[in-house]
Amino acid sequence: MEKFLQKIHGSPLRTRFLLYFIVLTTVPVLILGAASLFLIDTSHRRDVSALELQLIGQKIEETEKFFERTLGLLELVVGYDQKSEIDITQQNFFLENLLAQNAAFEEVSFISVLSATSTYGVETAKKNRLPDVPELFNVSLLPKFTETKEGRRYVGEVYYTIEGPSVTMSAPVVNRNGVVVDVLTAEVSLREVQEFIKSGVIGERGGIILADNNGRLIAERESGIAEGVRVDDVVSIRRALTGKSVDALQPEDRYQSIFYKEPVVAAGKRMESTGWAFVVEWPLSDADAVMNTIRNQVLVTTLASIIAVLLLAPVIASKLTRPINMLKKRAEEIEQGHFEKEVVVTTNDELEELGHAFNRMSKGLKRLEELKGEFVYIAAHELRAPVTAIKGFISLLLEDRAKNGITLEAVEYLDRIDRANEGLVHLVNDLLEVARSDAGKIEISVHPVDISVATDEVVKTLIVLAKKKEITIEYRPVTSYVLADEGKLKEIMTNLISNAIKYTLGSGTIVISQEMVKDMFVTHVRDSGIGISKVAQKKLFEKFYRVRAKGTEDVTGTGLGLFIVKQLVEKMGGKIWFVSEEGKGSTFSFSLPVHT
Repeated sequence: MEKFLQKIHGSPLRTRFLLYFIVLTTVPVLILGAASLFLIDTSHRRDVSALELQLIGQKIEETEKFFERTLGLLELVVGYDQKSEIDITQQNFFLENLLAQNAAFEEVSFISVLSATSTYGVETAKKNRLPDVPELFNVSLLPKFTETKEGRRYVGEVYYTIEGPSVTMSAPVVNRNGVVVDVLTAEVSLREVQEFIKSGVIGERGGIILADNNGRLIAERESGIAEGVRVDDVVSIRRALTGKSVDALQPEDRYQSIFYKEPVVAAGKRMESTGWAFVVEWPLSDADAVMNTIRNQVLVTTLASIIAVLLLAPVIASKLTRPINMLKKRAEEIEQGHFEKEVVVTTNDELEELGHAFNRMSKGLKRLEELKGEFVYIAAHELRAPVTAIKGFISLLLEDRAKNGITLEAVEYLDRIDRANEGLVHLVNDLLEVARSDAGKIEISVHPVDISVATDEVVKTLIVLAKKKEITIEYRPVTSYVLADEGKLKEIMTNLISNAIKYTLGSGTIVISQEMVKDMFVTHVRDSGIGISKVAQKKLFEKFYRVRAKGTEDVTGTGLGLFIVKQLVEKMGGKIWFVSEEGKGSTFSFSLPVHT
């Protein structure tokens, strides 16, 4: 570092002052900035964890209330003391009321618990929402009867139908003495649970996922994954089902989501009463958006502080080294034979005393120089002729060296410079074009143009580039005159076809087609390339935005081409749009007014 600064500033002492000053001022700033970023990141992770766990707790509480409310409707205490069943008429009446009270009930039934009769474990009354009369079954061996007849509530495992996930619930019917006289059971739809799971939103895009105790999906926001599909291969769901901590703070709590198709931070918890897993997934691009802003602000502040130090350091170093530089400069003048001028140092310290001593030394050297001068005059008079001859010969040697030509190595370097410069020219041109657009100064000269001729010229220009990549360009001209600026039209076509070539990896086909749509003439450029992701499609026409995908690392560009194309098309009275699917290519289309 010291050698680098010395190379820039020249003075070793000044360099040392600079180095010490920079180290002593920037190191604390960097430490403070790093500590701030660490504390901010830690606090942010904890906040994310707290928000996700809070949402999970809320949804578990809502689910438990749903079960409590639903089971509460099934619990019945009859108003007599003896152990006997409820009358069938009363059972049917009560079942009809249950269906009317709770839309979650799909089917309800009474089951007899009289062990001394033939109706033991048999459904004595049943109602559902279908028009047909339901059939009564013997369920004496099913858990919904065997567990409930002992006086316990029962909630079965989730099962999945065309209408959605459902669960079996049952509760004992007891008399005033607490004796079980019947079992009341219901098939309960989980649509209500699905609704408040889907309504659980965190940030702008995050949401909650609910899986049953077997790892099958009950509900989630909007990924389109079917209900009942096993999702226990998701790390957060698998850990939550086994009762392990999923608090969004561990490294394994950040992963690529099958629901969002992007990295997420997740928290999860198991609902003890059912064994279900509640997991919140929050896309990192959304969860860390505020954090990224704060981080950028800290980085900008730290960078600004360092820049201020770097700007201030030379000033301070110059002030400290100025007297020494004055002495150095005066020494260089003495070296050149100028002894008259005195150095003036007013620092009121040892440096000022050194300046006075330097001036005294200068006077002594002046006297010695005068003496030497007399001697030199004589010697020089005798040496003048040979010295003049030597000088002439040296000039001739220097002139011969100046006549040397450019070497092959120099040509290669110039070629590299030319290629690099070509890229800079494109960038500057694009930036100028954008600047003109922003200022409303793009010059468009609209007149009738045969679009087939303009398109054909562009295709012939780019066909060589396409052949190098083994890409075929198919174009059947359709003669039509449109209202456009011919130069700008060619620029549009060049950009769209060039992009199609760039983003077709390996061999492929580009098809250019044109058609009349009402009073507009539409041009389509379809390729068989890599396509564009859903996320990238939203930003495609923004300034400096470039599609990033596997295999496109070597694709060059400024990210301004499509932005400029959109501006040009719209300024000529047309529109531009595209259709794309990842892995299946893209079709860019634009329209221009037809000349009538």
